[in-house]
Parts: sequence; structure tokens; C-alpha cells
Amino acid sequence: MIEHSASLSSFQMQLMHTTSRGVLHQCYSLNTGVKNLAGHLANEAFIERDRETFTRLLRLIVSEQSSKCQTINLNTNHELSRLIPVLCTYFSPEELAELVGEKLTNDILDIYHLEILQNMFLEREFEEVLRRFNSASIPLMLIKGPALAYTVYPKAHLRTYHDIDTLIQPGHIADAHELLTQMGYVFYNEYRADAFDEQRTGYNYSLKRSDIPFPVLIELHTAPHSSEIGTLFERDELWNNANTITIFGQSVRTMSPTDHLLYLCWHYRFHGFTRLLWLYDLVMMLRVYGDEIDWDALVHSAQRQRMAADLYYCLSWCRDLFGVAISDSVFTMMRPPLLSRLIVERKAMPDVAKALAVADYKERRLLARRAMVDSNGDLFKAGLRVFFPSPIALQKRYMDHSRLPLRLFFLYYLIHPWITLAKGVRNVLRQERKVQDKKER
Repeated sequence: MIEHSASLSSFQMQLMHTTSRGVLHQCYSLNTGVKNLAGHLANEAFIERDRETFTRLLRLIVSEQSSKCQTINLNTNHELSRLIPVLCTYFSPEELAELVGEKLTNDILDIYHLEILQNMFLEREFEEVLRRFNSASIPLMLIKGPALAYTVYPKAHLRTYHDIDTLIQPGHIADAHELLTQMGYVFYNEYRADAFDEQRTGYNYSLKRSDIPFPVLIELHTAPHSSEIGTLFERDELWNNANTITIFGQSVRTMSPTDHLLYLCWHYRFHGFTRLLWLYDLVMMLRVYGDEIDWDALVHSAQRQRMAADLYYCLSWCRDLFGVAISDSVFTMMRPPLLSRLIVERKAMPDVAKALAVADYKERRLLARRAMVDSNGDLFKAGLRVFFPSPIALQKRYMDHSRLPLRLFFLYYLIHPWITLAKGVRNVLRQERKVQDKKER
């Protein structure tokens, strides 16, 4: 919702604000949110642990901003993005005001109202999309937000989503394109390079209608896109392992819990461990499906697809921050190489809570992401990728707003290493200044 609110008229904003307050009281009460949530969780100890963890994370965020005499802007703060419905369930407005201040609490509540309203519009369109695809016999597999909201969260509105992410078989892309365009959706390329990417796996569609105050976004993926460490999910295996669920009376596939858990870990890493919500998605997955997961199979799959280190750290954060019970033997099987552990645990993220919650630790998270590899050889390759990324990555990074023809992307290979080196030196100097300032205090 945050991304689109600036384009709405003042009348729409006023209408949404008024309507959403009514919706809020119908679907969930702030004052009884934690009590209601307890009825959906097997162990009320989860609630107390989560409240303690979120209290700690919120205090870290507020403390860091206050130390720099800055306020938190929810339009630009990626760490808190989309987590607000969860926070408003665990804390009353009075508790939030005590934690983060009255002004930020009011901002949080306003966004909460709008998030709920947006998802009401999205659900209506989501139901129609599922119905039309089923009628056309085009199989879809839901991933991320739309799947999680209706499978692992006790109330769907706790896990809002701003787009509909799906996997689709490559052979059905043309039929899906025709169906969506008939429904009024418009195809678009997220990056200039997408139009010329022979390995592309993502196709984006947007719907704008007068009766919906937000654009409805649909992403069709023929496979999870690859990363700089060479991760490549086995597409056929994902479809063979898929489960069928029912949403709005419509059947649709979603990944098996084991595959989805691994995919969510990879997705969290791919985006630099940005949103706390994505970590909480893992927590909820583990609490709902933990007893069903074949841990040996999960570890074997992660190792086969070169994601063991990623899985190792994501699971360890779920355990250490939210108290999720995971056997020590699981971590023993996936222990990353010594050099990788030194970089992640000593240099990049010695304080995990602060590193994941505070915006200024973005560069540290990116360093940790690059170092989370399964072998010393992969660590060397990841280092090379920092200075010499793939052609597609280079095009997306530098040429999206450039007037140069895409075929001249190679020119940036002469510039990118120096830009990267300069940023690294600047970050080192910044960290040294912070250490010196602390000593002087």
C-alpha cells in the first residue's frame, strides 16, 4: 500500500481511511488481537516470546534513529515494511505508543487500516483470477505472500501482500498471457534488460480499474530466478512435490512445506535480508509444519542446490530470536566453512537482532549475503561476482535509466569494480569513525 498511496486523490484517501476503520473493527479488534491470536496457536508461549522479540527489535530501530536525531519514515523503512499488521496484533495502540512514540504509532495505525483495505480489494480480484485460470485449465502454483496468508497465518489479513506471485509451467505462458489481457491486465517489463533476457523466468502484469484504487500486480514465474551464487531450483521437482489447497472455494497448488521453506530462505537472502516480515514468515512456517518436515530431505535438498549456508543462518535466526525448536543435528549437517562463518558472524552480523532490524546495517547484511556459501570455492566465486557481476545483473543495475543501447553494457565492467571498491573503503572508514566516536564518549 505504501508504494501506491502517493498516487491516490485526497478524496480516495479519505474514503479509504474511513472505510478501513470500519473494516478493522469487523475483521479484527486491536485491543483483543493477542487474545484472539492465542486461540489459533498451539502454545501461548509463542506469543510472549514474539512480543519480547518484537519489543527488542522495535527498541533497536527507535534507538538507532533517535541517536541520529532522525525520525522513522514508514514510506522508506524497508525493515518494518509489511510487518505492521503483525505488530498491531501483538501490541495495543497504547503499548505501541509507549514503545515507539505517539506520532509513529499513529502512522503505523493508518498504514494498518490501508493495508487491510488494500487486501480486501486484492482478495476480490485474486478470487476472480483463480476462478478464470481454473476454468481455462491453466495450473498455477502460489508462492510467498498469497500462499502464506491462507496456510500458515491464523488470520489472512495478518499477512498482507501487494502482488500475486505464482509459478506457471513454461508451456502455459502464452495461454496465461491471453487470459490476463482479456481480463484487462497489461504486460510490462520490470527492467529494460528483461525484453532481451533469453533466460528470463518472470513475466509481470498490472491491472488498473476505476473501481479499484490500487493497481493489481501479478507476477508469473516459470521458475525461481537464479542468484549470483548459481542457485537453480529444480522446477520439475517443485511441481511434483506440490500440494493442492483451496482458497475462496478454488483449488490451487502451492509448494510443499519443505520446498517452500527452502525457497523462502533463498528469497530472504536474495533481497539482502531486508524485511523482518520475511523472517517471520519462516517462523510461522516452522511452527505450523515443523513436525511434518523431513529434515534430512530438507538438508539434502539445500546441499544439492547450494543453499545449505543460507538455510543454516535463516533457521538459526528463527531459533535464536523467536525460540523456534530445531534440532542441533540439523545445524551440524549444514555448518558453513570456517571463513564464511567468520565473515558472517564476526564481521557482518555479530549482533543479529540489530543487523536485521536497523536500516544502517544494510551494507553488513549484503556482506553476509555474499559470504553465505557452502564452500571456500563458492566464496571465491562470490567475491569475483561482487566486482564482475553477470551481464544481466549489470544491465539491470546501470542501464535501466540509461540512454545507451543495452549492447554496450560491457562498458560498465570498466567502471563497476572501482565503484564497488570505493563503496567498500567508504564503509570501512564509516565503521572506524563509529568505533572512534564510541571510545570518545
